[in-house]
Amino acid sequence: MLTRWLALALVAASWRVADACTCAQAHPQTHFCNSDFVIVGRVQKTFRGKDFYDAYKLKIRNIYKATPKARVALQSGRLLTPSQESLCGVSLQPRETYVITGRVVHLEAHVHLCGFVSRWRDVTPRQRKGFRLLYKQGCTCKVHMSKRRTKSPNTCVTANDECYERHGICLHDREHRCRWTRAPALTRCLQATRFNSTIMT
Repeated sequence: MLTRWLALALVAASWRVADACTCAQAHPQTHFCNSDFVIVGRVQKTFRGKDFYDAYKLKIRNIYKATPKARVALQSGRLLTPSQESLCGVSLQPRETYVITGRVVHLEAHVHLCGFVSRWRDVTPRQRKGFRLLYKQGCTCKVHMSKRRTKSPNTCVTANDECYERHGICLHDREHRCRWTRAPALTRCLQATRFNSTIMT
């Protein structure tokens, strides 16, 4: 326990210099694959902590992914998050339903800004299908948020494109290469983006 508090104190001290939380941008599929749990839950209560953490009590509606330790941690419906935004703390609104990815530390469920947290009503149908089923099938693929192309057969690339973030799912094709799957919503979004770019130029 002492080691844990010392670590938290060091993290807090380092973030005072940075003034704000910074996270590498990642695709929702990457968040899903790298997390210990993925849930959809409605916020019931908020508990403001005096030290490093705040806590939220959620009514969990769906568990789309959970390691054995995560299933134990989620039984209470309690999520911990850093109490300060500079430490990547998440602010959740009471009576709002969210999709949340998180990690388990010492059998406690943790959530922070470097994970994926979104109101369920803002999640696109394609993202919902991803969280329910398809992201899991694509965890053997990697999504790189980069402008650089790659010859790796296990990688899908997107240049921080909102269309791919909202509608893209990366899966293996019949040749066992990772590719963005076809979807009408993705096609429409890309066409609209190109059209808007043409008008502006």
